[in-house]
Amino acid sequence: MKTQLAVLSILFFLLTIGKSSAQNIAAKGVILEKGTSIRIALALVTDTNNHVTVGSNDMGFFQIKAKVGDTLWFFKRHFQDQFAVVSSERDMVINLIRADMILEDVIIKAENKQENLLAVRLEHRKKTYFYGKKRNPLHYFRYPIAGIMELFGSERRNAKRFDRHLDEEEQEVEVDRLFNLSLVKAHTNLTGKALEKFMVDFRPKHEQIKNWNTYDAAGYIRKSATFYLDTLKRE
Repeated sequence: MKTQLAVLSILFFLLTIGKSSAQNIAAKGVILEKGTSIRIALALVTDTNNHVTVGSNDMGFFQIKAKVGDTLWFFKRHFQDQFAVVSSERDMVINLIRADMILEDVIIKAENKQENLLAVRLEHRKKTYFYGKKRNPLHYFRYPIAGIMELFGSERRNAKRFDRHLDEEEQEVEVDRLFNLSLVKAHTNLTGKALEKFMVDFRPKHEQIKNWNTYDAAGYIRKSATFYLDTLKRE
């Protein structure tokens, strides 16, 4: 009984330490255009854990209430969005890739985004001992406190939450490979605002494209564009 009470006391103490160390901090830094010293103003910065959103100022600086281990999402129109993990209280430097440099090559865009997402997942996995790793089941008996701490700790929740987000993003990457600006331009005569609206209104769901090849995608684009243009004529 005394041993159990001692273990529970240790767990309570460790959880208290973990909780106090996970208090909100002011994650801050600067957002730049990759490969340049140009600072990006009015970019959106969202903490994917608490859904707080702020904007970068005229000098590209941002500051947001977050915790170490939280994932931040950086978004700016005409740039490729990016994710980064708050690993410490040190200033962050975020480099966004200008979208018009990669829109014509959807494979490069997809690989860049997937590479960033996988790097963020690796950062989350580094903070867990059991989750996402192939451990011998005996480890749970050898390190019971570590197992219990991780089970109730924020690092495991953050890693699981990001894994769910990664699954959704990977589905969107698959859609991007079959429905993108290059393909739409190749199979339609749409330009300007009409092209932008078409890209939004007729973007297929992942369920639709699961069994498509490029021929299926081209057929969908041509058929949808014909319907879209007929709709515009009737307006």
